[in-house]
Amino acid sequence: MGKFPPLWAEWNGRYRDVVRRYWKGDDGQLQELGYRLTGSSDLYQRDGRHPTASINFVTAHDGFTLRDLVSYSSKHNDANLENNNDGANDNHSENYGVEGDTDDPGLNALRDRQERNLLTTLLLSQGFP
Repeated sequence: MGKFPPLWAEWNGRYRDVVRRYWKGDDGQLQELGYRLTGSSDLYQRDGRHPTASINFVTAHDGFTLRDLVSYSSKHNDANLENNNDGANDNHSENYGVEGDTDDPGLNALRDRQERNLLTTLLLSQGFP
């Protein structure tokens, strides 16, 4: 990341990881989150690029969905017969006490709120969502 010339934009994996860790409740994320929310200047401004060089995301085509991110602590890709070897193992996800779907209204409300927190962070960050 941060190696392309001006006018190029890049998927910002550091943004994804920090935002996930922050909303999961990991300690020590605030300073790093500040850089990510303001366009990752530590990655892009040294060569004159603007915050628009950062393509911000919290989920992508090759990993957990937004609901998975707040419902599972680890991946469960057993149905595709690849022995759970596909996808990343370090998803910075949290199940909040129950792995997978639940009928608990309080837990579902917490998960819904965390999804909104993640999306709101994404939409209010400098860069491209």
